[in-house]
Amino acid sequence: MTDLMLIIDHDPDSLVVLRTVADHLGCDRVESESSASLKDILAVRRPTIAVLALDAPEADGFAALRILADHDIRPATFLIGSSEPRVLASAKRAARKWGLTVIGTSSRPLDSTALERLVTAHLTAAPPITRGELEQALTGHEMALLYQPKMDLRAEDVAIQGVEALVRWQHPRRGALRPAHFLRAVEHHGLMTELTDYVLTEAIRQSGQWCTQGIALEMVVNLAPQLVQDPGFPRRLASLLQEHAVPAQQLTLDIAEPSTSEDHDLMLEVFTTLRIFGVGLSLDNFGTGRSSLTELYRMPYSEIKVDQSLLADGPVDADAQHIIRAVTGLAHALQLSVCAEGVETRRMFDFVRETGFDSAQGHFFCTPVDAAQIERFVADWPRSSSAATGHWRALRADSSATSNRRRMRRGGV
Repeated sequence: MTDLMLIIDHDPDSLVVLRTVADHLGCDRVESESSASLKDILAVRRPTIAVLALDAPEADGFAALRILADHDIRPATFLIGSSEPRVLASAKRAARKWGLTVIGTSSRPLDSTALERLVTAHLTAAPPITRGELEQALTGHEMALLYQPKMDLRAEDVAIQGVEALVRWQHPRRGALRPAHFLRAVEHHGLMTELTDYVLTEAIRQSGQWCTQGIALEMVVNLAPQLVQDPGFPRRLASLLQEHAVPAQQLTLDIAEPSTSEDHDLMLEVFTTLRIFGVGLSLDNFGTGRSSLTELYRMPYSEIKVDQSLLADGPVDADAQHIIRAVTGLAHALQLSVCAEGVETRRMFDFVRETGFDSAQGHFFCTPVDAAQIERFVADWPRSSSAATGHWRALRADSSATSNRRRMRRGGV
């Protein structure tokens, strides 16, 4: 199958680059000059790659993003703009909110070599994942869990609070797949509930094993939206926890912000029952949705997880700092704990700790690892662990050196 590149741009120099890249890669290309022509194109053709200029006068790329989403067409998308970087970043976030994949952004002039390299990596993806493949993955235990530590920032010395269970698919032909590669297929085939049941069962089973070893860690599991509206789910979950001798207080369910189409009254019933049982509820990806503040007081959450996209500018941007401090203050006023997602640098670690976050997770502490590595991580902490990243080891070395200097000074007085 020949790949199709959709181009929306008005700049003559950029068009020369885009046409050259498409021809060099052997892609068919189609150019749209208006929203009407784009809709006509999408009625008969599905692009693999879309290169969209945000500042095109007749058919701007931002409007095209919404049209692609409305037509359920999701090419790998590259955004071009002459506007400031924050506008490009905002358009990228909107595209992701609509379920589109943005592979890159660029101001003008375009770098043809970099663009060609980026597009090449996304041409002619593997055939669509079938329902049969997914069912085999669930029954044949091709799905496996990795665990990423969640760190408690409240004590003077950072401690391990728990882990988040993350599913990976070791496909016999496609290789190791992350959720981004198969979740859309799971949703398309109506198997999200089955996948969540599988992950919950495996995570709680592992938590039970750790309990017998004296390792009491909070287990965090993402909950499928379908289960949020199942009134029988809390009791099934309680039975599963009892079966594996896991206290309900050790389980936290990450809940994505509900959509407006969901039954909020039924969700309130399910959430309240879960909290009565002792299960924690965390509002995931806080800061990316439109009604998160309403959700905070309507639903009995125990925690919010602030999304990395909101935290990204916190260490360097005063406006972002005001917003993040306001969020943490509001959460604490509502007696909710606050977790920082995607902490990857020393600067970000220092910022979230100084801002008053209760917990954090991210590659700064540890990448997702298997259960055996978590056990070693717990046993070694806070020494340099085989699972800990170089960032954390460097921080531990700095802390140890500082402590030694303090002890030396005290000894000399």
